[in-house]
Amino acid sequence: MGTLSSLRAAVMRSQLLRFALVGCVGFVTDAGLTLLLHTQAGLGEALARVLGFIGAATVTWWLNHHFTFQVEGSASSWLRYVVITSAGAAINIACYLVVVHLLGTQPLDLLAGVAV
Repeated sequence: MGTLSSLRAAVMRSQLLRFALVGCVGFVTDAGLTLLLHTQAGLGEALARVLGFIGAATVTWWLNHHFTFQVEGSASSWLRYVVITSAGAAINIACYLVVVHLLGTQPLDLLAGVAV
């Protein structure tokens, strides 16, 4: 029984590490898209951030399904994921807008807002 328990613990540690890496990729995707859409495409800071979130949510959903947990995902599971994470995103985007309002809309200001 000890060997099975050790194997489960190793799998959990591996999944936790991959989950954390996917989270980092999600942050870079969110920040990168937000900056690109605002500074290069000329979108407003709120719309750029919402689209950055959707892009990051899509990337993290795909990576978690295929890299972290190795399970198949469907369009309906992606939609459920986006809907569920939108509650947290709404709070995060509200904080982002406060930071951007206080600091400004220069690239580092936007990055600080995304990092909140």
